[in-house]
Amino acid sequence: MVRAAAFNQGKFPTIAFVNLAKTPLGVDLHKLVAALDIQLKRDFEPIWGYPAKLQVTNKPKPDEWQIAFLDDSDEANALGYHDLTKNGQPVSKVFVKTTIAAGEKVSVTTSHELLEMLIDPGAQMWAQNDKGVFHAYEMCDAVEAGEYDINGIAVSNFVYPSFFESFHMPRSVRFDHLGRIARPFQTLEDGYQIVSNGRSTREIFGSHRKERHFREVEVRTMHRSEYRKSMMSTRATAASNLSAAPAPESRSAADMRANAAVLYHAGRLLAELAAMVDPVPSDPFELTRRGHPTQVVDPLPGGNPFEL
Repeated sequence: MVRAAAFNQGKFPTIAFVNLAKTPLGVDLHKLVAALDIQLKRDFEPIWGYPAKLQVTNKPKPDEWQIAFLDDSDEANALGYHDLTKNGQPVSKVFVKTTIAAGEKVSVTTSHELLEMLIDPGAQMWAQNDKGVFHAYEMCDAVEAGEYDINGIAVSNFVYPSFFESFHMPRSVRFDHLGRIARPFQTLEDGYQIVSNGRSTREIFGSHRKERHFREVEVRTMHRSEYRKSMMSTRATAASNLSAAPAPESRSAADMRANAAVLYHAGRLLAELAAMVDPVPSDPFELTRRGHPTQVVDPLPGGNPFEL
C-alpha cells in the first residue's frame, strides 16, 4: 500500500517505453515515441495541462512510469507486469500480438494508453453525468477508433475535459481533438465507455458492431479497464460491508457515557450523605442547636480531602 502511493509526488513523470515483445511492432519504436512526444506537447498538454518526458530504454529507473510492449497477457503474467511496477509506479501494457490480431494498430493503442495513464495513472477517477451515472475518466475509450497522423504514424483521438461536464449544450464547445463528439459523455460508433452506479460496472457501446467486436475479438485481460472494474467492485463490496455493520460508537459518545456513570454514582453518594447529615436544615436555627454556636458541622468528616 505504501508503494502504491509512490507516484504523483510533486513532479511530472518520465515515462519509459520498454519493448519486451517478440512480435514486431509494425513501427520503429523511436519514431513512434517521437510522434507521441509531438502529440503530447502540441495537442494534449495545451488542453489537459499535464506534461511528461518520454524515452525509450531497456532499464527503467525506479521512479519512472512505464509503457511495456508485451506479446500478450500470458507474457505479462510470466514477467510480473501488473498495474504498478515493483517500485510503485504506474505501468500500462500494450499487447502487440493481441492488438494486431484484433485488427488494431500498435501505434494507436500506445497513444491511447499513454494519454489515459497521464491523466488517471491509478485508473480510479470517475465523472458523474446529470443523470447520476458515473463514467470512467478515460481520455480515449469513447473515441477509440478515431486516429490521425503525425509524421506518418497514426495516433489516437482523445476527448477534452468538456466531455465530462454535463452542463455544456450540444455542439457549444469542442469535446474531442478531432471534433467528432457533439455532446458530453457521447460514445462514438466504434467507441465504448465503462459506467457505474457506484455498486457495479458495465460497458456501453456506440454500436452493436463494436459490442460484438469487443466481446468476440478484443482481449481486455490485464488492461486498465479490467483493473478499474475490479477496483470499483472491491470498493463497492467494502462499502456494502461497512453499511451492513453496526456503526461504531464514537469516542466522544463513549466518553459521555463514562462521564454520565461517574456523575450518577457521585449523585448517589451525595444523596446518602445528605440523608445522614443535613448541612442546610429547613430551620435556620437548627445548626446552633446541634452544637456550639461557633461550630459548623462538617457534612464530610475527616481531615484528608481524598479520604472517601
